[in-house]
Amino acid sequence: MLAAVSARLRAVIAAVPLGLWSVWHVWEQWAAFGGTEAWLARMRETSRGPAIALEVLVVLALAGWALLVIADRRAGRPPMGQAPPQDQGAEGLLRRLAPTAALVSIVFLVFHVGQFWAPKMFGGATDLETWRTVTHAVGRPVVLAAYALGLTAIAVHLTAAIPGALAALGWLERPEARRGAVLVAAVCALCLWALAVQLTGWVGTGHGTLWPIAVAHTE
Repeated sequence: MLAAVSARLRAVIAAVPLGLWSVWHVWEQWAAFGGTEAWLARMRETSRGPAIALEVLVVLALAGWALLVIADRRAGRPPMGQAPPQDQGAEGLLRRLAPTAALVSIVFLVFHVGQFWAPKMFGGATDLETWRTVTHAVGRPVVLAAYALGLTAIAVHLTAAIPGALAALGWLERPEARRGAVLVAAVCALCLWALAVQLTGWVGTGHGTLWPIAVAHTE
């Protein structure tokens, strides 16, 4: 059944759910820069019915994408949403990195989503207890290293998957268009990576990762 999914749909699944979820999640967690109360207020806003339903749909799409990636890997097929099959320059590099980046992204997403959902689902934790658990865990060097690796893998995956999806939809017929799409995707992924890394450093250590910030980190 998995093999019957069209190449076009598979390429879109590789790019769209993860891209939308990443942007939404960074926006949601960005409230942490305002301190604990601002984060808790954001959680109350995004924990209502429609927001939860949207996140569940995106997570289910990500789960479907993960199953397809694993199926591709086991069948020896090229990864979904990879850059157009050029063997030169940035596109060739993305083609070689795409399978590893996809699998690392999946592992990281399971780990990261579990940090937020597991305390609530299995321990009945409140938002405040979840905040304290996450901030203390992310502050550990090994966890910060895992976040650095996972966020980098997601950025690499999106850089490969977005042009791959556009090419599969028939929107990148000329080589110049493909190269332009890779460049735009790389810039967008780099910006998202920088924001996520800055946020992770703040949540874990109370300091900006890439640029200094002056916000009271209170509980």
